[in-house]
Amino acid sequence: MRHLFEDWQDIQVQIKQTLNLLLLLDYDGTLSPIVSRPELAQCTPEVKNVLKLLRDLSGVYIFIISGRSLKDIKEKVGLKGIFYIGNHGLEMETPDGVYNKTLPSERILELKKIKINLKKALKNIPGIIFEDKGLIISVHFRNTPKIFFSKIRKIVKEEVSPRKNYWKITSGKMVLEIRPKIYFHKGTAVKEILKYFQKSKYLPIYLGDDKTDEDAFRVLKRNGISVFVGSGKTSSGAKFFLRNTDEVQDFLLRCKKIRMKKKTLS
Repeated sequence: MRHLFEDWQDIQVQIKQTLNLLLLLDYDGTLSPIVSRPELAQCTPEVKNVLKLLRDLSGVYIFIISGRSLKDIKEKVGLKGIFYIGNHGLEMETPDGVYNKTLPSERILELKKIKINLKKALKNIPGIIFEDKGLIISVHFRNTPKIFFSKIRKIVKEEVSPRKNYWKITSGKMVLEIRPKIYFHKGTAVKEILKYFQKSKYLPIYLGDDKTDEDAFRVLKRNGISVFVGSGKTSSGAKFFLRNTDEVQDFLLRCKKIRMKKKTLS
């Protein structure tokens, strides 16, 4: 991967010339630094302000694409006039309205049972945090001593395996997720978003920091700009990288300046 700003001369031309700039942004680790507990992750006033300014510019569309529930991510960012995608694409706000995937009631009851069983099985392991996102259960172990990691994975796998026809386990940064076994991820969410702009000129730019963002990077491999947030030495399908959330903020400010200049010139 190359650092995004090393190719900035070329990228800023693309940002300026496109009719529609689509900013596709992960939240945790991208707009907000990774913290010890999910509920503590906050978008800084500076980031919120630049998102507001970008939102109000003609031809700029902002999509926050998160693993959090739709309700949670909307409350975290707290801005109207932008679009939110929750649960990795299970819940979507699009230009046409809100679209949520649903599951049969027996599957919902099954997920509740999985959660109860896991809480009992993991109760003696310190630092475990459960996040119930409706159709997904997240088991966070960032605050857990490393010696327990393999045990946590084993327990989760043993609980889900008998139900593997309906549920699957995915992993992220110090988290295991139990998800419904249906075809969805951040990449499919990006595909849905791009459908709304296929009849006009557009430039999608996706920024994310986790394994779950790799599906979106693959979708934009030939049609857009993909940016991994973290070390450039990390293995990723993204073409570019930014080191941290501060550089993400810098990138957003640069986008704002370019699009404001475009507005002035037009």
